Amino acid sequence: FQVLIDWINDVLVEERIIVKQLEEDLYDGQVLQKLLEKLADRKLNVAEVTQSEIGQKQKLQTVLEAVHDLLRPHGWTIKWNVDSIHGKNLISILHLLVALAMHFRAPIRLPEHVSVQVVVVR
Repeated sequence: FQVLIDWINDVLVEERIIVKQLEEDLYDGQVLQKLLEKLADRKLNVAEVTQSEIGQKQKLQTVLEAVHDLLRPHGWTIKWNVDSIHGKNLISILHLLVALAMHFRAPIRLPEHVSVQVVVVR
């Protein structure tokens, strides 16, 4: 996780954004928007700050559509959606960040063949 957090913080240093915890800092789309804008060097047409859950999800939807438009032509399998990211699902957030890091050839070293076991407790 820390490699991804450090990478995001390096990319967004000029924005004065510091990510400390992936689930808490990325779920509403604000940081993802800034990250994508910086990496893709393009501005997204979304509201700057949204407080309501509906507003957050709409913003996140716009940001994720931009991510999908970028990744899909390159054959990426999309393993996340608005509800999983907004629901703070760490696995979905990690899939998204790893895809972005690899697509933009981030200067970080990701371990190979990482697997995650998910245990659902009812």
